[in-house]
Amino acid sequence: MTAVVEDRPKEACLVMATPAGDGSPAKPGTEARCGGKGPEAQRMKEQIHRMHTSFTPDQPKSPPTVKVAEVPVTDKKATVDGDQVTVDGRTLKAIVLSHSTGVEKDQIGIRIEAGVVEGRWYVTNLGLSVG
Repeated sequence: MTAVVEDRPKEACLVMATPAGDGSPAKPGTEARCGGKGPEAQRMKEQIHRMHTSFTPDQPKSPPTVKVAEVPVTDKKATVDGDQVTVDGRTLKAIVLSHSTGVEKDQIGIRIEAGVVEGRWYVTNLGLSVG
């Protein structure tokens, strides 16, 4: 989360993994995927920059203080929502709401899933719904 808030796409990408599916295991971010020049790396950079815009409070601290609540871990997986992550003392949900127009707090959903892949923790899925 800190790398996203600081708009450091390569570092953010390296702690993300594509989720497992269709019989294939989850795949951690790689140097080529996260720091390369190809179309996949460009898409990843653009997506993380868009998240940065939505997830960063106005006038963030340098460096920002990002905290994630302790949550239960089941089968080496954990899930947090937008009220369980704070950036400089504000919930992620409140920050996203502050960047939105015509949206009420109960219309925003944020879900971050993490899991152990190849012995390390990675963000495996991030869901954001507005409206």
